Amino acid sequence: MQRQGGHLVLTEEGLRTLNASLGDLVAESGARAVLLVGGAGQLISAQGETQHLDTMSLAALSSGSFGSNKAIAGLVGESGFRRMFQQGRQSSLYMALVGAADLLAVVFPNEITMGKIKFQVEQAMPAIEEALGAMYKASPTNPFRSAPQAAPKIQDLF
Repeated sequence: MQRQGGHLVLTEEGLRTLNASLGDLVAESGARAVLLVGGAGQLISAQGETQHLDTMSLAALSSGSFGSNKAIAGLVGESGFRRMFQQGRQSSLYMALVGAADLLAVVFPNEITMGKIKFQVEQAMPAIEEALGAMYKASPTNPFRSAPQAAPKIQDLF
């Protein structure tokens, strides 16, 4: 996953900060779940009532849906849409572009107004962008230690 020339480096601190921001968004908005999806459709993080959701499929399909709407935007003279809303009978989905390519998907019951979700997403977006941006700027560390030098073969000694 790339953003502005960098790769996303998932760090423990970065994920902790990101999960706290997403968790706060769930708590403050009343949403069922919030997913942060990478530009290629991979799930970066999810908070809320995710145990009954197929988060991997939801992430991939949300990303695809948002991508196809970019083509629709072109047909109406826009370079792209930054927000998208889908309403069902019981649940709705609000998606917002994070940075240039990542996506925030909010699943919420229809008892909660779209305006509240949109307001809460806008309030949470700076913290989410900051946490995600820090992980894009992070340098990967090598978790593997160098192997010790191989002992010389016995025949090389004589």
